[in-house]
Amino acid sequence: MRADPKIDCAKAPVAALGGQEFFIPPLSLRQARVVVPGLLKLLPRLNAIQARIGAGDPLAAAEMEQDDFDLMIDVVHAGLSRAHPDFTRDDLLDLEAGFVDLAGALAIIARQTGLFTPGEAATPGE
Repeated sequence: MRADPKIDCAKAPVAALGGQEFFIPPLSLRQARVVVPGLLKLLPRLNAIQARIGAGDPLAAAEMEQDDFDLMIDVVHAGLSRAHPDFTRDDLLDLEAGFVDLAGALAIIARQTGLFTPGEAATPGE
């Protein structure tokens, strides 16, 4: 997906969602005000699910609730919006992206907040 030319994406990591690539530069306060609280709610839950999956629990992902998934979508959309301001939440919802794609984008966005080291921002699919 083409990035906003006003945003420097030269060093920005790229997330793949639904066969498209999205730049994720460091977040502005506009994005951070959605992303940071969302991550602080999501990461403990996602890490617990990931630990259960790692322990061989095939039903661990069933612990994820619709509110969790909706919050993931909101956080990913906010994280993408700096470089891709015309990309709507509905555009994100229409992508043929799986949970692993979404979790991978979430991990990149978590690192771009500057609040987490790469090990702290680990999420499923990373």
